[in-house]
Amino acid sequence: MDDPNHVGCALVVGADGGLADVGASVVAGSAAPSAGSWHERIWPRRQAGPLAAVMMELIEWLVAQGYAPTTQRNQVRAAARLGSWMVAEDLKLGDLDAERGLRMVREDNERFPEHSSANENVPAVLRFLRETGRLRSACVVPTQASPAEACLGAWLRFLEVEQGRGVSWIYKARRVGAPFLELIEESAGELRWERVDVAMANDFLLRAVAGYSSSTAQCTAVLLRGLLTWAAANGWVEDGVAFGVLSPRRIRSDLPKGLTASEVAALKGAVNPGGPTGRRDMAIIVMLARLGVRVGEVAGLTLDDINWREPSLRVVGKGGRVLILPMPVDVGEALVEYIRVRRAEPGERGVFIRSLPPFKALNRVGVTEIIFKHARLAGLEGVYAHRLRHTAATQILAGGGNFRQVQELLGHASLASSMTYARVDMVPLRPLAPSWGKLP
Repeated sequence: MDDPNHVGCALVVGADGGLADVGASVVAGSAAPSAGSWHERIWPRRQAGPLAAVMMELIEWLVAQGYAPTTQRNQVRAAARLGSWMVAEDLKLGDLDAERGLRMVREDNERFPEHSSANENVPAVLRFLRETGRLRSACVVPTQASPAEACLGAWLRFLEVEQGRGVSWIYKARRVGAPFLELIEESAGELRWERVDVAMANDFLLRAVAGYSSSTAQCTAVLLRGLLTWAAANGWVEDGVAFGVLSPRRIRSDLPKGLTASEVAALKGAVNPGGPTGRRDMAIIVMLARLGVRVGEVAGLTLDDINWREPSLRVVGKGGRVLILPMPVDVGEALVEYIRVRRAEPGERGVFIRSLPPFKALNRVGVTEIIFKHARLAGLEGVYAHRLRHTAATQILAGGGNFRQVQELLGHASLASSMTYARVDMVPLRPLAPSWGKLP
């Protein structure tokens, strides 16, 4: 780009109130990232208005919070949407408060329902602004709140103060609580809690989640149970009502899918093993593909966890479970090649170290970025570290192993988790199916 502040096509609020692209623009106050940097992959292609000045800081914050790369991009785009609305409202950065931000989301969702999924990322941007001291306290205008509004406000304060919930959760709670409380509000000005029973709550839930994904349905059910539990604690409904709320079934969008041998080879081939960074990345890829460890387990590995005599690796899995994993020859060789050139701060015991100062241990996000970067170089779009975990599991089964071995290697708490791979390992299942026309 000739202009370092140019970030692509602009997004503004049109005459009909919707957000629309209106061509090229220049965003002042924040230089765009250099070509090829990891910031560039998620930098918005829309005008961010007043938020352009903090966009780089927002990206760094998202990484520090541990958000996945796809989520980072979605939230950066949400920041651009929020910034363009601020331009239309003639708001500066110091003028924004949470209520105004959420009002934008509500109005945009009402006019353009197709924007609702994208707008769900706005509360995370508001949380960033609040935590960095840039979100103004909302002006409190004294009004006579209805019983439903007053009850909703009390519940939201309970979630924020007593449970420590963030802006995003409060926003979702408002979306669930407001229509529910309106159902039991009388025109005379009181809430009829005696109307609330299990059947009524489930009827509301089924209507509220119609057309939404299973994850959104699960979240809505959790929030509704929370509201009813809070109401029961106040003596307004019976204790058992919250327990009777349905639990929507989780639907997997796809089956666990590993990489083929050629894809793993292509991933390794994308690494330049000439220096410390390349050897580090190769060791991480080999370890993930052969042992099926999680990203957090790789990031948490220390020099003290490597037993060269056995040889084995000690990793701490979910729930603090300690796993002792055998060290295959190729994993050991890759680790030796890297550790010989490993550079770290004095006293740093983490195995995998950042490539730039300070030379501290990589975090989970750093490990994820390594796999994502080399997968793209290898032409494998949409491949993240967890795909290598699936690869290790499918290789065990393809080599004649059983589900108990998958459980022990991957550190599953129960065999049921490992049995998920029965749906994708078709070769050993095929002999169990009788031939067509030969049913007993």
